[in-house]
Amino acid sequence: MNCPICGNAAVALFDRQLQLGSVHMYSEKTRPLFMEGCEACHFVWNATAFAQPREFETWMAPAYDAYQLLSADLHEFPLVDPRAEMSKAFLDLHCDWSQIRHVVEVGSNRGDFLAGLQSFYPDLQLLGVESSPLPFVGIPTIFGDVRQIQLSSSFDLLVARQVLEHMLYPQAFLQHIATFLREDGLLMVEVPDLENDLDEGIDPWVMEHVGHYSGKSLALLGEQAGLQLVAIDRGYQLTVLYRKKKGGTCLMGTGWSDRLERIRAFSEKVVLSQQEWRELTEQGAELCFYGASNVFLAVSGVLQQIWEGQWEASCKSLIDDYPHKHQSLINGIKVQAWDTFTPKNTCIYIICAMYRYHRQKMLQKVLDRLRPQDRLYTMWTPYRGTYANRS
Repeated sequence: MNCPICGNAAVALFDRQLQLGSVHMYSEKTRPLFMEGCEACHFVWNATAFAQPREFETWMAPAYDAYQLLSADLHEFPLVDPRAEMSKAFLDLHCDWSQIRHVVEVGSNRGDFLAGLQSFYPDLQLLGVESSPLPFVGIPTIFGDVRQIQLSSSFDLLVARQVLEHMLYPQAFLQHIATFLREDGLLMVEVPDLENDLDEGIDPWVMEHVGHYSGKSLALLGEQAGLQLVAIDRGYQLTVLYRKKKGGTCLMGTGWSDRLERIRAFSEKVVLSQQEWRELTEQGAELCFYGASNVFLAVSGVLQQIWEGQWEASCKSLIDDYPHKHQSLINGIKVQAWDTFTPKNTCIYIICAMYRYHRQKMLQKVLDRLRPQDRLYTMWTPYRGTYANRS
């Protein structure tokens, strides 16, 4: 198929055959992941999903119905994490808060981010739009599919953090939510930065992230929705600010010309790491995955596809810090706590977490228990730091 954003010819990148959808789904049914990219706007997408969007959405629907990223019994409200702090800093740099009163967030979850903003700017009038039926929200919230929701064109600021990468109809989505803005209103969109993820050794190919954007593809997408790209930041996530305005000059976001080559290089890293793990497990080493997350599904799916019988024969454990996940079965492995885990042989620890601040906390917990014969990876990347506790 051609690029969903600019229409140019697609370039095949790689495929994975055995991928589960989400840790929030109670299904062991897998689907193939076939990734394509565009050399013109540098958009990268899940071609399987875009080729059959309705079927893919139906398959993923149970995950979103059960999706509760921030549970009221795990986190106080409002939770302000490092990503939220960076998003606020971006808005502070580019917004005149004296001109902003009515703010809506699409994909608001509990409303933590907007409530955090309101603690600095008390006059803000907030509204959240959330597709998942959460048991607790801290701001006024409309539940439902945003594509079916109509709001007046009165909002000064619209926020969509970590939403666009899930959308199989990105043009229609952006065009629709742009109608919520008044003329000259602002829209902040935040998506994962693929280059940052690859540089940090993250496996970004989770099934729910169907699109991976560049600055150029976001600029083109905004133009199609009548929005001007006026600011862009790549400090960690890829964050852009659009203005709803007819005519005028649009800041053209950059494409990253080496993006497709970097993806291929990352695929080679995956091959090398899994080969090393396989050799070690054939010698009796254990696999310990830390983080019952969608990243774990991506990594374990690759091993299942390539290793075949060795995956079944290997000794595997899955650790997670959240008690509500303990004893649940994810990809055939029962989730357990650290205090119930004692490796009997050489252990390959594999940290499975998408976000940097999570990985940093998780890394120290592994380092504290690492023995001289053990190995440590953050996903596919060998740990190159100092093993202070090894003797």
